[in-house]
Formats: sequence, structure tokens, C-alpha cells
Amino acid sequence: MSRDVLASAARLISDADSLTWWVEELLSTVLPSAAVLCGQSVPHSGGYSAIQTWSFGLPPAYQAAIACVGGNVRSPILTRLIQSGGPEFFDVEQDQGADIDPLWRTTFRRAGWRNLLAFSHLEGERNDRVLTSAAFYDVGPEAVADRHALQQRVMPAMHAALSSLYRCEQAHAPSNSVARLPAFTLAERAVLDLLLQGMTNKEIGRQLGKSGETIKRQLAVLMKRTDARNRVELAHRVLAGGALGAAQPSVPSRVNGFDPIGSFRITRSGD
Repeated sequence: MSRDVLASAARLISDADSLTWWVEELLSTVLPSAAVLCGQSVPHSGGYSAIQTWSFGLPPAYQAAIACVGGNVRSPILTRLIQSGGPEFFDVEQDQGADIDPLWRTTFRRAGWRNLLAFSHLEGERNDRVLTSAAFYDVGPEAVADRHALQQRVMPAMHAALSSLYRCEQAHAPSNSVARLPAFTLAERAVLDLLLQGMTNKEIGRQLGKSGETIKRQLAVLMKRTDARNRVELAHRVLAGGALGAAQPSVPSRVNGFDPIGSFRITRSGD
């Protein structure tokens, strides 16, 4: 299948079913794999924040292992990918990198996968950039050898597919409180910015010189003001409403193998 055909079909995607069809029927003929994790993110002060993430064939145990507080995905390969521009290849038998979380490696093994091939694609400039990334689990040696050409062939189409779906969802989204988010103070912006990076209450407090209980109370107030039921919904409303904007304070990247540059927010599943 040619790159043009793959991209043309991608632009016709309008809902979850059509995305599933495109991934499982068309994309799989170009790059067969056991599972797919893909998504898009936009820049913010700490790196990139996800606007959508989709998975196909990922076992629930694996999704639970890579999820962290706040709804982010924690993957050392994703961090590598965004920093390098890709493609990135991980072999469970050979890669002994210090940034590989043992729990992540163990769960990867339990899923029965041997490797992972990850791609990225960046379009736009400055604050209008959109980063599209995709991970393909347990691919064959041919894909590994041809990974640079595959990135050029697959990722523009993946970007078109997810962009088409996002536009359709935004066009049909009902008017709600997201469009009427209240203005946040600089102190509230600092808390929300760290929340978007997946930090716990204690971690946010440590960054801002406050206790975890204080951060918990602040988030409870913010959830009430935005009609959010939990932390994940609060983060989603802030991202969807563009409420932080350029005035948010800059914060340092996290360590221990996880960086906000490599975070994706799980919003739905295509399984």
C-alpha cells in the first residue's frame, strides 16, 4: 500500500470505529504488530501535554503499568523518542539502559513482546506545534531494518488520521464548562502545570514548598470551580480549554527515567 493511499484514507476518519478500521485493516498491512499505542500532544511550559491517546491490542495489565497519577503514560521509550526525533527501537533481551524501569520491563515481558518500535512526527511551529507519536509492539526484523523509511511512510498518515478524528470530535463537542473555565491565579497555574505532568500531591507540594494536604485542598477547590469529578477530568478540562496559556510558570523536568516531555494522557481506548 502506498503512502498516498494510507494518508488519503486517514483523512476520512471521523469516529472511533473508522480509526479502528484504519489501524487494523490498512496500517497493519504496512507495519504488522501485536499492539499499537498512538497519540498527539501540544507544547506547554514543561514540554508536551497530550490531547488524545489511543490504544489497540494493549493488555489491561500493561496499560495499568504505564499509567501514573494524573492520567499520564510513563514510558522510557516515549521520552527517548521525543528527545531524539526517532525512530527508537527497544529489544527486551538486549537493551540494558539505565532509564528502563524494571516494572515496565517486567510487564513488557509478561505481555509476550520481544521488542517495540516507536516513531514521531512533528508539524507546525512554536505554540502551534502538534506532536504525533506511535509505538508498535512486537514487530518483525524487516520493520526494524527499514524503520527510518517506515517513519517517513507511516507517520504523516498517522498524523492525518488523528488530526481528522480530533477535528471531528471538536466540531461535535457540546458547549460546556470547558469553554467557560475561570481565570486562574499564578499560584493555581503553578499547581495545575505540575498536575499536567502527572505529579502526585506530595510531588507538587515538594516543588512548590507546600504539604501534600495543602495541594489536595487546592485541587479540590479547583475541581469544584471547574465542575471536574477528579484529577484526570480537571487536567482534561484545563488542556481542552487552553486555560494555562503562555502565562504559566516554567517548571523543571522530572527525573528517574520519566520526563514531562515524554508524557501522554490516556483519554480513551480503541480496543
